[in-house]
Amino acid sequence: MQERQRLRYVREMAPSTPSVDKSSPDAEPVTAASRGSGAPTSGRVERLMRTRLRGAVDGTVPECTGSMVTGVWCLDREGRPTGLTAASLLDQTLATSIRAAAPELTWMVTTELQLNFLEPPPADGTVLEAWTRSGFVDPRGGVSFGTLRGPDGREHVHAVGWFQTVGPTPAGALDHFHRMGALPLGPESDVALDKLLGMRCPPSSAADGRPANTEGLLRGPDFPAVDEFMNRNGTVHGGAITKMAGLAAQAAIPVPQNFDLQSLRMVFLRPSTGPIATRARIRHTGRSLYIVDVELFSSRTTPGNPATHAPDNFPGADLDKAFESKPVAQAQAIFRPAR
Repeated sequence: MQERQRLRYVREMAPSTPSVDKSSPDAEPVTAASRGSGAPTSGRVERLMRTRLRGAVDGTVPECTGSMVTGVWCLDREGRPTGLTAASLLDQTLATSIRAAAPELTWMVTTELQLNFLEPPPADGTVLEAWTRSGFVDPRGGVSFGTLRGPDGREHVHAVGWFQTVGPTPAGALDHFHRMGALPLGPESDVALDKLLGMRCPPSSAADGRPANTEGLLRGPDFPAVDEFMNRNGTVHGGAITKMAGLAAQAAIPVPQNFDLQSLRMVFLRPSTGPIATRARIRHTGRSLYIVDVELFSSRTTPGNPATHAPDNFPGADLDKAFESKPVAQAQAIFRPAR
């Protein structure tokens, strides 16, 4: 039964013309009759994670608002399954519940995302589901709660997301989002999460060079500017930035294979439309916990039409200048001993 479910899911993920997105501001207005009748369209980030999004009928009660099939893309840099892969699915589906509960909140961005990793997900083709509901909504946004579950009901990740209304999407951003989402998945997408995101570590981040603790922030991995990672607002997907932060935190600790990511709290400060540079600081080392702070910077922070962005010669592009500006996001990761 599980294999038939996986094969059906993969067939549904085959490239096709994007469907109408009832949760998108560019779609027809959502009414009481039409709410939940259309599934949100997927961008490239969702497709790389083999994600399928669904609409929500109510938004105030737990609903299955999306799912993902697991595979090699669920492995971290150490080759172990990681719940980080579900960050984009949970980021998107938490927002879906907010929109369903308050259809007038059309333009929204994530301001905070908290993920608690209960148990690593499998990487064997199992289909996991995101169940989400809104918790509080006002004219400026709201908060929603979610969980990632396996077919046996086992919970792998708990999530809390805060969202805020913003201005309309820049011209051309939504078209670019749909074009990227329609790209086929090739052999280059059947790789571990760090390779999928183009993660590049500085020489000092090798395993034998990682410090046990640090007083200041040290340079971490860089991530290229890939137009595929843009969301419908023309900025880098918050779920993708969350994965980058988690991988950067993991790269900072010594012997990362001996620790599991327990929780990750993201605060999104500014939009990013270019390459991402990171730096990290180990705040605490102990037998039972590691605490790592991560800051993420971008060489471009002005939203616009992705089609007009000049390509970056990565890794030749000098990302050092990105550190001269304010960070686009901050994160705190907590690790516990591996089970």
